[in-house]
Amino acid sequence: MKRFMSFKEMGVGINYMTPERIELFKVLHRFKHPNCESRITVGDFNSLLAALEESKQQLADSMERERGLKHLCNQSLEEKERANRELAEAQQTIARQREVLEFYANQEHWELPSFGRGHSKVTSDKGSKARELLEEGSNKA
Repeated sequence: MKRFMSFKEMGVGINYMTPERIELFKVLHRFKHPNCESRITVGDFNSLLAALEESKQQLADSMERERGLKHLCNQSLEEKERANRELAEAQQTIARQREVLEFYANQEHWELPSFGRGHSKVTSDKGSKARELLEEGSNKA
């Protein structure tokens, strides 16, 4: 019959083992392997511990990847919000440009008032609407 090693004989100090590992070892040490009459061996137990450590490392790696992906998602959301703000500003600028262009494109604004006295709306404006629009654009740059 095979003799089982103690914690000390295996070179595993109690301080190295967590309470959960100690309890697991005690349970596994009493466990009988289903295919044979002997108890689980120290090698089997060490293999289980190695598998546990590998699983813990895989979990830690997965959690790190998850944190990285969350960070990328947050960056993407911030970039999307910034792009949406820029789009809204561009749409406002385009609307303002259209308004000024329509003013100058409107034939009625070029016509002189009745009886040929005074100035047309475009002449009275003297390009101030266009200058304001250009100033708005240079202030944003």
